[in-house]
Amino acid sequence: MLRKLEKYELLEEIGHGGMATVFRGRDERLDRLVAVKVLHPHLQKAPEARIRFTREARSVAKLKHPNILEVYDYSGEDSPESYIAAELLTGPTLKRFAEDHGALPPEIVAAIGIQIARALATAHQHGIVHRDVKPENVLFHEARTVKLTDFGIAQMVDAQSFTATGQILGSPGHMAPEQVEGGDIGACSDIFSLGTVLYFLAVGRLPFTGRNPHQVLKRIMDAEFADPLRVQPAIGGELRRIVLRAMAREPGERHASAEELEADLLAFLQGLELDDPDALLERYLADPEAVAAELRDNAIAVLTRRGREAMERKDRAAALECFNRVLALDEGNEEVLRLLDKLGDDGQRTLWLGGAALFLGAAALAAVLLWPEDGGGSSGSLDAGALVTDAGDGVLGDAGALDAAPAAPDAGPADAGAADAGPSDAGSASPPDGGPRLRILRPPAGKRTVVFRPRPANVTIAVDDAPARPFGPPPGIRSVELDPGPHSFAIASPSGCCVELVIRNRRIPPGADPYFLDAQLRFRPARLMVRGLVGDVEVDGGPGAAARGRTNALLPVPMEELRERRRIRVTRDGREVYTGRVDLRAGEVTDLRVTPPRDEE
Repeated sequence: MLRKLEKYELLEEIGHGGMATVFRGRDERLDRLVAVKVLHPHLQKAPEARIRFTREARSVAKLKHPNILEVYDYSGEDSPESYIAAELLTGPTLKRFAEDHGALPPEIVAAIGIQIARALATAHQHGIVHRDVKPENVLFHEARTVKLTDFGIAQMVDAQSFTATGQILGSPGHMAPEQVEGGDIGACSDIFSLGTVLYFLAVGRLPFTGRNPHQVLKRIMDAEFADPLRVQPAIGGELRRIVLRAMAREPGERHASAEELEADLLAFLQGLELDDPDALLERYLADPEAVAAELRDNAIAVLTRRGREAMERKDRAAALECFNRVLALDEGNEEVLRLLDKLGDDGQRTLWLGGAALFLGAAALAAVLLWPEDGGGSSGSLDAGALVTDAGDGVLGDAGALDAAPAAPDAGPADAGAADAGPSDAGSASPPDGGPRLRILRPPAGKRTVVFRPRPANVTIAVDDAPARPFGPPPGIRSVELDPGPHSFAIASPSGCCVELVIRNRRIPPGADPYFLDAQLRFRPARLMVRGLVGDVEVDGGPGAAARGRTNALLPVPMEELRERRRIRVTRDGREVYTGRVDLRAGEVTDLRVTPPRDEE
């Protein structure tokens, strides 16, 4: 035990933020473990900090919902040491989980989004706007559900107007444009932030990035971000539309409520014959790899059937959207490729390249190779990326619908909040003059499919002398068609977490079945800097080996996983002066500032 705080034993530190330190504690009276959030000593006398702390306690105490952290106790405004006692969540945060697993299956993104939307709906019904919805403030609990936490900057709002005007508070990468402007904040602001969370989970990266916060905020104001379907074609057009609507620049163009966003996400799952998002998430957390594979197979089967049905009722846009996602999941799906052949040969649909840029989904471009029938061009495969209309970093038009008609000159914003990229008329009945007809190419005979299985998954892969590409669906690389014989591979982590793995002259034998190339990269040590005390540091062994050193100096810690939570002890003259846990990441420096015992302050 570190110390006592009224009826709570503070056992170890489990989190540290700008305003407070969170401890794993024990309620002596009820004999149960709790999380105790204690305002930093230097903020105890700061009126604004205490007001925010009080607001958080009172806000969350009103909310009883399975997807919201439950508050048990509050020190009170007059207590010399402000604290909040709440249920102890098992974790990890949504951010850490996503960073460890990369882009999540779209169905799991929807299941998580449904639970967060439910939490926000309850908060909004009580007149509370969270204002800081981000992956760091969503935690998993008991490997079955997620809970929304940290209402520290939540705003109590007028139940009539449901808006609040005040200072800019929030996390830059997830703030709504009106929040950046310091304007009226309402439920739609939380919906925008949840949209950025869905984007992050589905794509594997944040929608708004920059060299500094100012650049990030400017991109939010300009609605400048990459189309999620272009970055991660496997999400499909339907989830893309939901995300883009939630992230619309104008509040009035977003979902009208968290309940409406929840309904859209549920409809997306039901369209894939998945009716219980809570059970789905629990199964996924128990075995992510197995359930992800199951979801992939289910999506391929359901979407192929839905695509055939759409063809029968002459709804080509719906058919192509279904087939696009199937090919993003299974590039060589013979049934879908045959259906696309039929779709192109039925005399009612012909794709043309020429005139205005043909706008295809990145999945279809990478999975369905297009080639001019008139014999023009070189003998190599077309660069799929060269066929995508590029609007810089801004949102592209609907890459999930090949036969979307061009917008009229006086048309408003594109559907679902997407910026109007002005796609060409892919539904033209005859080719533009001189435009080459396109047909589908099958993989060359005699080659073998090499399927990469790297660990961790956040890597780039270079094959022979080709440039490195990120591991993932197109435009990344998950597999490659190679001639049998020796080939070289270079697998590296762009984050610097691992030592580059170079495989030279690996012989790929001939065969019809896929050749699986497993690649385990060696994690670099994490480096830990402990400040605030003088003494000896001991980091217990976890998956990796233990480490020992001194405070105020970098301590290398061997790692066997990308992220590890380790127990840390600081001793001085043989006496323990600090114990807690620290989250380490391979190849990165963690700066841990610890609080000295009260008798040393």
